[in-house]
Amino acid sequence: MKSELPAKELPDHHCPVCGSKQRVFLRYPWYICKECVALAEDGDGRRLNFGNVSFSGGFCFGYVDEPDTESRVCGSVFCLIHGRPVYVTEARFGGTVAQPLTSSHAVGMQLYDNVDLRRRTTS
Repeated sequence: MKSELPAKELPDHHCPVCGSKQRVFLRYPWYICKECVALAEDGDGRRLNFGNVSFSGGFCFGYVDEPDTESRVCGSVFCLIHGRPVYVTEARFGGTVAQPLTSSHAVGMQLYDNVDLRRRTTS
């Protein structure tokens, strides 16, 4: 028995950061739009970018101001968008997905190679 809703009955989805209407993905009910993910930064205000390690998957991140530096491979990244904590990781079938950070994401933090960039490292 499938639990999927017919397309006409799917709820609307709006980016939790900017409010723009987005396509519904039941697997990621609170995903953040690409435009807002481009605003992701660490605790020092340095912009981040995200991607897959290869065509077969894997997750990595880098700094926008270091385009020649090799991306860092990890399980996920905890960072900030407009000062609010978000969780960015590999999507199920490739690509990346960002969602607001909730306590349920933090519970499994020790299980994966997570990188927490929310704190300031400079004064």
